[in-house]
Amino acid sequence: MKREAGFTLIEVLMSMALFALLISVVYGALGPAGEGFLQLKETRDRLEKSHWLGRQLRLDMSYVSATEDAEIKPIRISHDSRGDAVFDELWVLSRESNQASLTYIHYFLDEEKGKLIRESRMAWARTSVDALQWDMGEAESFDVELLTQSGQWVQRWEPGKNFKWPKAMKIKYRDASGERTWDFPLFIGQKPQ
Repeated sequence: MKREAGFTLIEVLMSMALFALLISVVYGALGPAGEGFLQLKETRDRLEKSHWLGRQLRLDMSYVSATEDAEIKPIRISHDSRGDAVFDELWVLSRESNQASLTYIHYFLDEEKGKLIRESRMAWARTSVDALQWDMGEAESFDVELLTQSGQWVQRWEPGKNFKWPKAMKIKYRDASGERTWDFPLFIGQKPQ
């Protein structure tokens, strides 16, 4: 009697069981690695956004400018804190490289979305002109302080008729990955020592 080549049912079932066991071991070993990779990617993305925010703030603060128009103040901040979260707003008159004239830049936290927003609009644009908006990333707190000529850090800067330049600006930004602080000297309006 001649036997036909092939696998028996038991051999097929055994090979499927071994294959399933091998897959479960591999998945058990690689599953946490995949989750770790996703967490690492999220952390990297947050850090990249944070560095991008720092770069943009440096650019904006480097080109803070004054104007002859007394109605437009070069720097203004408002302070709003609730518990350990700060929801400050910052307005600066700055020179952007892609704009022909001065730009009024506004940083604020969008509380509904939990994001820091940067708006820019030409300084003398009509109010009907929409500001350009950039999402600067997720944020839990945005705190701005200015150093006065007398050496005091203040959290409100609503200049009156005679604008006085602060010596420096400190910005604290907090998101899920932690807090970052930037210090910016403001040399415009300073007398040489």
